[in-house]
Amino acid sequence: MKFDISKFIKPWAMEIEPYIPGKTMKGYIKLASNENNYGPSQRVIEALQKGIEEVNIYPYRDEELRGKVADYCKVDRENVILGNGSDELMDLIFKIFKGPILGVNPSFSGYKIFTLALGEKYLEINLKEDFGFPLDEFIEKSKEANILILCSPNNPTGGVISEEDIKAVLDQGKITVVDEAYYEFYGKSFVPLISEYPNLIVLRTFAKAFALAGLRIGYAISNSGIINALYKVKPPFNVNSLALVSAIAALDSKDYMKTTVERIKIDREILFRELSKKFKAFRSEANFILMDVSPIKATEFFENLLKKGIIVRAFGKFSGFIGEYVRISVGTSEENRKLIEALEDI
Repeated sequence: MKFDISKFIKPWAMEIEPYIPGKTMKGYIKLASNENNYGPSQRVIEALQKGIEEVNIYPYRDEELRGKVADYCKVDRENVILGNGSDELMDLIFKIFKGPILGVNPSFSGYKIFTLALGEKYLEINLKEDFGFPLDEFIEKSKEANILILCSPNNPTGGVISEEDIKAVLDQGKITVVDEAYYEFYGKSFVPLISEYPNLIVLRTFAKAFALAGLRIGYAISNSGIINALYKVKPPFNVNSLALVSAIAALDSKDYMKTTVERIKIDREILFRELSKKFKAFRSEANFILMDVSPIKATEFFENLLKKGIIVRAFGKFSGFIGEYVRISVGTSEENRKLIEALEDI
């Protein structure tokens, strides 16, 4: 039987370029996906082991976790919604609210993918040459959009947006999403602004600082009206039982997370200094560093390190920017030492 799948695919879906995750290979040092290579706390491991006993029943501890997240973020429980990773929450936001959606380039590619998957229009403007935030241009372009999405610290650049600039964006009265996936490595948040701006949604994740990337769990913080709207399109039992118990345990062992984050921040500065000796590295407030490795090609740089057992993320060229870009996650102190040694031959 002949079968032409293109006849059944929604026309706008043909424009989507699938997300390609960082490469993972057993036995290699992976510095490609901004994970916390120190791993989760022992309390999380124990919670996972015990949680296995209940995988035969539907998840039921979401309200408990919402309460703990609320305490962590100093908000009320009704200001919190959980998601299967913050990715799912972006998808819910784009489902319930009308587009077009405006973002910046370069930033997390998922924003565009989720937008196009829903048949919505995605708009973007380039960051400044130094990857700073172009406030005036963004506000002007925001007149064409209903949802504005920004990432601070931004992935993959590591740069942040000032509170003054975020307030100027919020003053446009559009649904404004600020992705704070890397908040713990920066320490400053826009969550306190939700009481002043009912159009603000802040996204967070347990994947980075809390080292739960494999369990896919995140959360959004906003006013109760927006949270209630998101519940209308949230799938039932969207966060699995093991993710729930792990996130609860992670919040019950925050001191461990803070210890690993401080190690990463110290090593981030060491790594930045070392990378800057050979390449144009950009200062970062996240757990990774972006650099321009030209005149070497990003793919060549990647392959050279791969031969040495180290995996990084090669982006290559960014549209509208000159250079060959590579992002390197800050690993453990030992992994960073091996990376610095490997760079001597490049």
